[in-house]
Amino acid sequence: MNDRVYEKRFSEHPVLWVILGAALIFVHIFIYARIAAAAEGRMISLAWLIWSILMMLVLYVSRRTDKITSYEGRKWTDRVGGVWMFFVLMTFLSLLFIDLIENLTSFRLSGMSELSVAFVIGLAVTGMGIKEASTVHKTMIRIPTSKLPEGCDRLRIVQLTDLHLGPFVGLPLLAQILRKVRETDPDIVVVTGDLADGKLAGRRREIAMLKRIKPRFGMYAVPGNHDYYDDIDEAVFFMESAGMKVLKTEAAEAGGIIIAGADDRDHLIKGQWNLSRSELLVLSYEREQRNKFLLLLRHRPIVEKGTEGHFDLQLSGHTHGGQLFPLASSRHMIAGYSRGLKKLKCGGFLYVSNGAGFVGPPVRLFAPPEIAVIDLVRSDEG
Repeated sequence: MNDRVYEKRFSEHPVLWVILGAALIFVHIFIYARIAAAAEGRMISLAWLIWSILMMLVLYVSRRTDKITSYEGRKWTDRVGGVWMFFVLMTFLSLLFIDLIENLTSFRLSGMSELSVAFVIGLAVTGMGIKEASTVHKTMIRIPTSKLPEGCDRLRIVQLTDLHLGPFVGLPLLAQILRKVRETDPDIVVVTGDLADGKLAGRRREIAMLKRIKPRFGMYAVPGNHDYYDDIDEAVFFMESAGMKVLKTEAAEAGGIIIAGADDRDHLIKGQWNLSRSELLVLSYEREQRNKFLLLLRHRPIVEKGTEGHFDLQLSGHTHGGQLFPLASSRHMIAGYSRGLKKLKCGGFLYVSNGAGFVGPPVRLFAPPEIAVIDLVRSDEG
């Protein structure tokens, strides 16, 4: 699989910014024209135009220049600009929906009434999205298996993924996430990539909070694509400082099971017999996996041919469950499996988590943030 397009952030692709910029300009002009027509030349349309230009400049300065260097400045310009753009898009879609209803029926509203309804819908949807993004859920999953060690009837694993700590996700949401982790009393905690974003120097508070998590058999992590964008060495150091064992194309035994960690770029690097590094890693435990449960950690929700039937459970993230319905997003653009639990034809299970954080605006829509609580339970038929 060739994922070269994902080797840098979406926001670093110039073509993407041209397309998004053109679309946002069109949407703002469309709403401006509707306001101007309904307000009949009043100052409200000029005020909308000036405010729109200001908000687009905030987003541009935040994402495409080095004018804002402080952590707090970048965080707030990102959030304000991102939330505004989401609100504008929802208002635009609401106007189109109202136009469709009016064209299909005899229902009619005045120009100002149409705008008022669209703005209210836009505000309501944006508010719902902000609320959803800030409310983390626990998803309970039960996996039967006959491969638990003697005397163990249940092994509890908590999966964290896509927290994106930094300009996007701050300390209050991290505190909520970790409180829910402690409530589950996990045996093992695994992090499947994209733990943090941006520069990692001076992240002592986040590290201290993560280190308070004390699962019985430890914390294990694999890098994700965002861990490579800034500095993979810094990202690994951050995870290790937080008390995690980072598995980069390696495995460890914990709680009587095998935890194999695939590096985010392993599937792009070929080794012996034209197999990728991650395929070779999993196949190297083929004999042990007959009697021991093999948990595969992989950021991207792909199942490689060479790994099929050679793991018992794969945990992945990366897609955020889509994050921003109905916009084209990671749910639609990234190759691999969609969110949720899948029983694979070749044997074993795959769980793709929505993740607990977000990228861009602090908004989620029909893709609630989660921590996954996976109970491996003894079963003679598992």
